[in-house]
Amino acid sequence: MTTLAPALRRSYAMHGAGIELRADDPAVLEAMDLRLRGFAAAAAPAPGAGPALRFEFVSGPPPRLPRAGGRPVYDTPHGSLHYFPEHDLLAGELGGVALRCRPGSGGALITAPEFRSRALYFATHPVTTVALMEMMERRGRFSLHAGCLADADGNGVLLCGTSGAGKSTLTLALARAGLGFLGDDTVFLERSGPDPAQRGGIRVLAFPDALGLGPFAAGRFPELAHFAVGPLADGFSKRLHRYEQLFGREPLRACVPRAIVFPEVTPKLPSAITPLARGEALLRLVPDVLVTQPESTQSHVTAIAALLAQADCYTVRSGHDLERAADLIHEALAQNL
Repeated sequence: MTTLAPALRRSYAMHGAGIELRADDPAVLEAMDLRLRGFAAAAAPAPGAGPALRFEFVSGPPPRLPRAGGRPVYDTPHGSLHYFPEHDLLAGELGGVALRCRPGSGGALITAPEFRSRALYFATHPVTTVALMEMMERRGRFSLHAGCLADADGNGVLLCGTSGAGKSTLTLALARAGLGFLGDDTVFLERSGPDPAQRGGIRVLAFPDALGLGPFAAGRFPELAHFAVGPLADGFSKRLHRYEQLFGREPLRACVPRAIVFPEVTPKLPSAITPLARGEALLRLVPDVLVTQPESTQSHVTAIAALLAQADCYTVRSGHDLERAADLIHEALAQNL
């Protein structure tokens, strides 16, 4: 294993899990810090305990994998990841970046010939995100592909859906309307105990990642337009900014989910909101769960079911009147308190 210089390390603490990053390229740490900066000031793990999660980024050839026994759990046009049950190993390649992750022990090795352009993006975003989600799952923090905002009393709304469904744009619209920000693409669910007032007993834990600001969002929100000026970072499709930079407010840490919204972009139609059956919502959310270790996978699905027992579900047609869509979601949240 490559020996890394101590200067190329950074530590964070996220919802009870210490995270240590090691890299042989400072560009990796800069890109990761933009994502994890909201957790940099949190308390570090107890002395001598060591980090719970370790990410090591090494320039070089991909590591060896077991010759057989793996099954695909994450397929994309850019590559796939396999799970090897005998070794409790999640491994594969996305966009030319290799991952070898042991979720139970909390270690991830990420390699590429060099961390530049497209490889830098894949290493510090999709590859790292999948590894983080799987390792957090083993520690009782279950990922959800969703944006999340909450009111001043900690009552939250989740914006769920596939990429391109309009989550990020609606997140910006709701943040402009005054709701607090927890994340625009990924958050974590935590079982907070059998609290009758919460029904399902689920809390949402924030992952206030950097927000991707594209031309469409910059055009819809004039006060943000100047953040979209200038060249894109090589290999990245959007300009990334911290929520604090865009809105001058700190993200929230957690909330109690009260409403779940599945947005649909319909630019030629007016915005509208429609109740959605919980069974249909479950069918939409479960496919994002990686089918790896049976016990942790079942716990993940159980947490989603508990979430659905706690929050009412809707589809929102996000039309040409985006502010109206934000108002409809705000009203739905208020009705579920």
